[in-house]
Amino acid sequence: MKKILLLSAVMLMSTALASAVSKYKIAGSAPAKYTIVYDAKAEPEVGKEMAMFFQNRLKEVTGVTIPVVTTDQMKKGKAISFSNMGNKKAFDYGIKADKKGLTISGGGCWAMQKACNIVADELAKKDIPVNYSKSGSVQGEYLFPRRSDVNLRILDDNIWDYSQEVIPEPWVKLGVDPRDDYRAPRFAQLVRAYMPDVVTIQEYNKHMHDRFYPLIQKYGYEISYESGADWNNTPIFYKKDAVELVEVNYNLYTPKQWSNSGSKSFQSAVFKHKDTGKTFAVLNTHLWWKSDGAQPGSMQARAAQVRLMLAEAEILKAKYDCVIFVTGDMNCYENDIPIRQFLDEGFVPCYKAATVYGNKDNGHHICGPKDGFSRTSRRPSPERAEGALDHCFIFNHQKHNAEVKIFECIQAYFTVELTDHYPNLIDVRL
Repeated sequence: MKKILLLSAVMLMSTALASAVSKYKIAGSAPAKYTIVYDAKAEPEVGKEMAMFFQNRLKEVTGVTIPVVTTDQMKKGKAISFSNMGNKKAFDYGIKADKKGLTISGGGCWAMQKACNIVADELAKKDIPVNYSKSGSVQGEYLFPRRSDVNLRILDDNIWDYSQEVIPEPWVKLGVDPRDDYRAPRFAQLVRAYMPDVVTIQEYNKHMHDRFYPLIQKYGYEISYESGADWNNTPIFYKKDAVELVEVNYNLYTPKQWSNSGSKSFQSAVFKHKDTGKTFAVLNTHLWWKSDGAQPGSMQARAAQVRLMLAEAEILKAKYDCVIFVTGDMNCYENDIPIRQFLDEGFVPCYKAATVYGNKDNGHHICGPKDGFSRTSRRPSPERAEGALDHCFIFNHQKHNAEVKIFECIQAYFTVELTDHYPNLIDVRL
């Protein structure tokens, strides 16, 4: 599971710490008289982890460590309660104070974290009065600033190609809409929340493009390759004010029997980083997907596709002598032949290269028309090394002193409804 407390420590979306310890009250009572209460049955990110996050924020502004308990452990007294309201959308939050205490509600962890920061920031300056009420949304907000030593951010995601206009029966029962009109704004908010310099996507169809692309264009993003006769399912987007596109290449894997209706390909793009003037390249791919049992020769087909990518990387290295990143859904594990080819050539998994934090979760869970969605993973291991299908590499970085600082597998619960792949985030110092 995503360690929200660690992520918050690395990319805190609060304002600056209060310069002095606050003496203000919550609904007429000193903070020391309160207990933070969460539901032990709730998702950790909106339960225990959020309670601990708020405990730390309140200590910053009050100097007091407020105890944290579950609803079953709470006896009497003033409570600061967390409520993951089912009637709230993923990015909506609410704050309400009364004589009994304070309640923070939200449709997900991003919204709740925003509410926690609002309360802490206001408490640093004034009382939170009885009958205080505030609501809002983090939709459209930049939530996760980078560390000061990070100057390049890449976001990678396989977004699940479901372009149908029918809601499958399992999703009807869950009360969730998996259609692109519902999912596209959430993918766009994912981009907005992190504001990466480069976005790599797999399973990107024209139906999603018509809905998603206009939303991120508002934030300054441009697609690096406009699809021609062959639709590009593995596009690379870039933030125009951060990087300049230098060169682009698209390669549709052939023959068709290993391309899954033209959905398997790689795209490369070379960029000039505007702040530093440094050049870097990104290769994004989706390899053939079946097992050897289902279709003999599948593993070798993936290996052949990787060799094409390695040839592209060598060309770019010779031409630009730059750092190269590789992202994508490769439908095989780290110890399989296709991935070992990357490793043997000196490509380093970003989670292993990360010097501050490298998430080791396998990044995969159930999400499909027949199954609905859940946190359950069907991969052979929960660990990335043995269970990940998505891979992110860095290459030729030692020579240029480039450093992966953070590799995060973003696992906010709202992403579980969107696709069976958790998004990957790579924060780098070029």
